[in-house]
Amino acid sequence: MLKSSDWRLFAGRLSAVLALLYTISYMTTDIMAADWPIYKGNIYFTGNNDEIVVKNNNLKWLFESPATVFNPIVSDGKVYFLDIKKNVYCLDEEEGKLLWKLDLLQVSAQFNPTRRPAGKVKYPLVKGDTLYVSDSYAIYAIDKNNGTVRWARTGMPEEHYARTSGAMVDGIYSDPFVSEDAILYGTRNVFMSRELRNGRTVWNNSAIGSYSGFPTFYDRYVLTQSMDFGKDRFTVFCLFADSGKVKWETVIEKPPVIYPPVVYRGNVHIASGAKLFCLSLESGQVLWSKEYGDLITSNPGFTEREIIFSVGNRRIVSVDPAGGGVLRDIDFGERTGPYFVTIRDQIYIAHSVQRNVGGRDLAFTSLKAIRFSNNENLWEFVSSFPGAPSQPVASRGIMLVPAGNYLYAVGTEYYPRTVKGGSGYYRPVGEKEKPVSETALRQEKKEDPLEPIRREPEKTLPLRTMKLSVSDEGEAPIGARVSVRKWDRDRLVYSKELTVSGPGEKIEVPDTDGVEVMATSDGFIPKKIVVNRGDDERSIKLERIEQGKTIVMDSIYFEIDRAYLKKESLDVLDRVIAILKKNPSMKIEVRGHTDSTGEKAHNQRLSERRADAVVEYMIKNGISPERLSAVGFGPDKPIASNANEEGRKKNRRTEFFIIRK
Repeated sequence: MLKSSDWRLFAGRLSAVLALLYTISYMTTDIMAADWPIYKGNIYFTGNNDEIVVKNNNLKWLFESPATVFNPIVSDGKVYFLDIKKNVYCLDEEEGKLLWKLDLLQVSAQFNPTRRPAGKVKYPLVKGDTLYVSDSYAIYAIDKNNGTVRWARTGMPEEHYARTSGAMVDGIYSDPFVSEDAILYGTRNVFMSRELRNGRTVWNNSAIGSYSGFPTFYDRYVLTQSMDFGKDRFTVFCLFADSGKVKWETVIEKPPVIYPPVVYRGNVHIASGAKLFCLSLESGQVLWSKEYGDLITSNPGFTEREIIFSVGNRRIVSVDPAGGGVLRDIDFGERTGPYFVTIRDQIYIAHSVQRNVGGRDLAFTSLKAIRFSNNENLWEFVSSFPGAPSQPVASRGIMLVPAGNYLYAVGTEYYPRTVKGGSGYYRPVGEKEKPVSETALRQEKKEDPLEPIRREPEKTLPLRTMKLSVSDEGEAPIGARVSVRKWDRDRLVYSKELTVSGPGEKIEVPDTDGVEVMATSDGFIPKKIVVNRGDDERSIKLERIEQGKTIVMDSIYFEIDRAYLKKESLDVLDRVIAILKKNPSMKIEVRGHTDSTGEKAHNQRLSERRADAVVEYMIKNGISPERLSAVGFGPDKPIASNANEEGRKKNRRTEFFIIRK
């Protein structure tokens, strides 16, 4: 018997695992072979597809989101996925072009202005021309072609919602699932079935237990499980899909189930702790169970002859469906994670690999292709940017791999990738290198809807007039393009672009402190100053782009004691990137510096990480890594005294050294 404290610990750990949980799909006849509109396509394959083969590790396209992405699905040549900030994306599968984007926070405020969505978004589902998405609060039905919301419903039954005054008592716990005409999911106290067409309740069953989750639809049945912490019981249920009535229930054993049941060869398979259970679909009787030495860390996948799953995050095990006997047990010697796809006799595993970059260990995503029959390594793709993986899916000869803020499409056209770190370059394993394309890492768009919010001011501020002069180092006036911006924390509240052609030219700025004014001119490095109330006249002196020159970029800001670029820094970096694109032979070295506060070794590492962060931002915005390098000097090269804050602020700086003009 577990103690109540143990249950609380488990409940906390379980919430962290929810993003890893798999949803298994249903049979349908109107789905194209390459479509995976619900996770893993077809219940009989459950990750195995005879018509898709990903032949190589070439990167076809790369899509960047402002936040961590996960759970891609494919339908009718389009890719749908979500990020942790509750944005829903639709991309063109062929090119990775953004077709539409939906903010669920805004949607929730529209249909219920007094509340916001709670918890993480769940796995997206497609049925017909509708995309179904949920968070812990509500279900959303979305037109998959244009992103318009057709209906939204709170997760709990309407009568429960009225009784609790909208309190989050019956929040959505499980990843929903779609049957032929209903969407099914578990809440804290009831199991729900809602109509696909309008979201109205078909039935709800409150007899399952205090926690119901991870449903699977098969034939005319719904399979789910319940976790009743108070009664110390974990039960698998089989319900009739049309009524919600219980056909059978089977208590298996602890530890609890964290993956959905899967039907294979007419039997129900479910992983619990280190054991895999096989139950009769007709009666719920346990036909066999077998333990595999460590925690099962994935939902089972299937081929025609075997069941495949991950064990202990480093082993891939295949077993005989007749009794669970081990057929193959492959230890990869490194973390595999629970993310894999089986296609014919090949298995594609997304897992984390550690790389030392800039003097620090970072987790990159690796996609490894293996011929499972003989454990032959076919190829490996290593992502260019740090990020933990989530579930990949296959479609039309490519593999879609979510990792951190990026969605990779791997398998066809080849664009070599490199990442610059303190220990040098490393690149994906695979084909012979071809010429680097500067546009490969970032799609060129006339208007990028994922640009930082600085592009779209959100409110009007009172203005005043001041004089601005822009000159070169000899104080000769020069014409310049000027941007005026005001930030409210991380929100841009004012933005205007203008030109200055003479000394002391009048411009309008917000009548407040902390206004950023940046000047840019051809042949010069952009420079930003901060204008406050009472500054009636200011000047900006620009430095020429000259080989061998070191330029202090005092407007590049980072989070305190971290290497994360603040949004206010991106304007200057974007202008430098534009200069580099106009001058394709130009090469620069990014130099990071700190003050002397704290331990020298820590400051050295921090300066290296910050220089690397600037380089990585430029790479992901289209600059070839061969044109960039990064170095950190820590506190060793001060330009002012470290005895006071003003001097320390000057020493905490980023510099650009122009190696070649």
